[in-house]
Formats: sequence, structure tokens, C-alpha cells
Amino acid sequence: MEIKLLEILETATIFVSGFLIKKYVFLEPDMEEKKQRIFYFVSFFLLGILFFVFGKDTAIIATLFMIGLNIGLGRKKHRLRGLFLMIPFPGIISGLSVPVLLVPPYLFAFTEQQTRIYQFIMYGILLILLLLFYVKGRDWRRWFRENMQHRNLRKSEKYLLWVIGIVMLFFSNNTAIQIAVYNENAQAKDVIYEQGLVSFIGISSIAAFVMTITIIVLIMQGNKRSFYHERISGMQSGMITFMAEVVENRDDNTGGHIRRTAEYVSGIAKKLKIQGKYNDILTDRYISDMVIAAPLHDIGKIHIPDAVLNKPGRLTEEEFEVMKTHTTAGEELLIHAKAELGESEYLNMAVEMAAYHHEWWNGKGYPYGISGEEIPLCARIMAVADVFDALTSKRCYKSAMPLEKAYAIIREESGIHFDPAVVEAFLAAEGEIGEN
Repeated sequence: MEIKLLEILETATIFVSGFLIKKYVFLEPDMEEKKQRIFYFVSFFLLGILFFVFGKDTAIIATLFMIGLNIGLGRKKHRLRGLFLMIPFPGIISGLSVPVLLVPPYLFAFTEQQTRIYQFIMYGILLILLLLFYVKGRDWRRWFRENMQHRNLRKSEKYLLWVIGIVMLFFSNNTAIQIAVYNENAQAKDVIYEQGLVSFIGISSIAAFVMTITIIVLIMQGNKRSFYHERISGMQSGMITFMAEVVENRDDNTGGHIRRTAEYVSGIAKKLKIQGKYNDILTDRYISDMVIAAPLHDIGKIHIPDAVLNKPGRLTEEEFEVMKTHTTAGEELLIHAKAELGESEYLNMAVEMAAYHHEWWNGKGYPYGISGEEIPLCARIMAVADVFDALTSKRCYKSAMPLEKAYAIIREESGIHFDPAVVEAFLAAEGEIGEN
């Protein structure tokens, strides 16, 4: 009876710890709350049947399969991969449980009865810890659900967990076999002690346990730090975007310009990616940073006098020279922002967009007169978005141009003013851009 109860506790521990690791270490999302509860209930019910019909080993294998199935069902994409994520779980769970449940009785040469008492005590402590986590950890779980549930581990962290899982699986299996031999064969005990394996197994098991715990804690803390870093970066981005809106509000001619150009930039970049152009540059992160940086492309206009910025007519040659300085002024402002706020990809991109969005593909633009792919891709994309919005927007000195005519001008300027590949993507997204 005691042995059967210990097997039930072991299976339940693997079930609970597996799902906790899946959610809080691997950061795999749950299904909808109601569906997740039903999944837990059905899984536990099926495990009970499998346990009493086929035994502990079958129930444990089924537990691992259910963890993988739950990972797959909780995902919105790459669901089949979820089934394979269960592979490192046995090693991680064993790396935590074997050193605690099996090794101490072996090291201290407990009798069979003493071993069972010890294991019952350990399961009792685990139950108390789980109850404390449930009762006292509500605020933390709420924070996790709101901020961490839909985050993903970095690739390096996933590889690390896989390596740890596989290493711990081999180690724990070997340790469990040695202990089983020790418990069943009195002659083997003498051999093990004579060879000094007791101290080796003890030290290595403690090292494995500490290493597993350390990796898990470091990954959880790393994800927390990453979350706060992104939140701070988001606040910085929001503050600087607010500055861009303040600048735009000085310009009576460009209401909504920064919002629209950001939408156009997003549409062009995504179409370029679909077309397979500039794949070495256009990563998802690059596109995301570019959309964040886009509102800052005209931030240098804060240095342009109102008489020039809001002149209700064509600028003189001298006034146009003043207006052109908004590119270098924006570049200097954003370089200063980088120095104050620290390096970030979107700020690097914002510097490039501010400085180069008036450069021409044929080298006849300003302020530096560079050409072709010397102009950063983000600035080449912004150039098309900026001109298109200027053509199709009403200004105090002109009416809005019809979309068809604006598209025709963009097409005609391909290879002259604009990167031909960017123009092709822009025209391919014509319907989507026309809806913005």
C-alpha cells in the first residue's frame, strides 16, 4: 500500500511540476482559461485510469505526451513542434527529483522503511510549497499572466534547456540504476563503497541539482529583466514619438503625417519581405524597429523657423536651404538622444531615416548626395512613404493630389528618386496603402 501511494505521489509530482515548468520556465502559453481547466481535468482523469490499469511507467509517459499536446494546443503557430518540446522535460524533472528523493537515503544507508518515511516527508514538503505558491503567489501569477504569458524564450535559452534536460536525463537514469542495484544486492553495496562511488554519486547529484535550479532561476530572472528592459525601451520610444508629434503640431501643413508614413513604411517593408527582396536586412525585428522609428524622421523640423515651416506658398531658394537643414538637425538630435538614453536599434534606425530620407537613388538628393544602396534601406523606404503622403495630403499651399496621379509620379521616379525595388513593393501594396 505504501509503495503504491508513493508511486501515485511520484506520478502526480511529475504531472504538476511538468506543467509548471512548461508555463513558467519554457514560457509556453496556456489555452483559453476554461479550455485549460478542462484539459487539466481530463488529463488527470485519464492518467488515473492509465495508472491503475497499466501502471506508473505508462502514466508517466502519458503525462509527458499530454504536456507536449498542451504546448501544441496553446500555440497559435508551429503547433506540431510543441509535441517535441516534451523531450527535455523528463531530464529536467529527474534532475530536480532524483537528487532529493533517491540520493539522500542512498548516501545515509536508510533502511527500506526509513526511505519510505523520508520520501513521504519530502512529498509533504513539496505539497506545502505548492499550496504556498497557490495562496501567496497570486499577485506574482497575475503579473506573470499579464506580462510574461505571451513572451518567448530566446533560442540560446531553449538550446540550454534542451542540453540540460538531456544531460540530466542520462545522469538521473544512471544514478537511479546504481541506487536500484545498491538496494537489491547486498554484495553490490560493498563493491560500490569500495570503489568510492557513494561520494561520487552524492557530489554529482548535488551538482546536477544545483545546476538545474540555477539554470531555471537564471532564465526566469533573465526573462523578467528582458520584460522590464523592453518596457523602459517602450517608454523611451513613446516619449520620443511624443516629441515628434509636438514637432508635427508646429507644422500646420502636415497633420497626421507621422502616423500615415509609419503605416506606409510598414506596408512597403512587409511587401518587400514577401517578395524576397533584401531578406538579409528585413528581419521581423528590423521591420518592427523601422515602424517605431518612422515617426521621428522629421524631428529636425523643430529647428526650422515658423516663418519657413508654415509659409503658405512656395519657398524661396534661401528658405528651401533652411528647410533642408531639418535632416542634419534631426540626425544631431537623435545622436544626442542615443548618447543620453543608450544604444538601441530603433534609435540607430531613426538617425538614418532622419538624415537620409531626402537622398535620391541617383545621388541628387540632400544633405549628403549619396546614391543607390549607400542610402540605408530604412531611409529608402521612408523616401517613398514621405513623398507619397506629401503628394496625397492637402496643404495650405496646395490641394491633395488624386491617388492615381500620385502613384504615377512614384512610378516615374523609380530609379531616379527612389529605389526601384522599393517602388515595386509600394505599387504591389497599392490597394492596401490606398486604404490607409
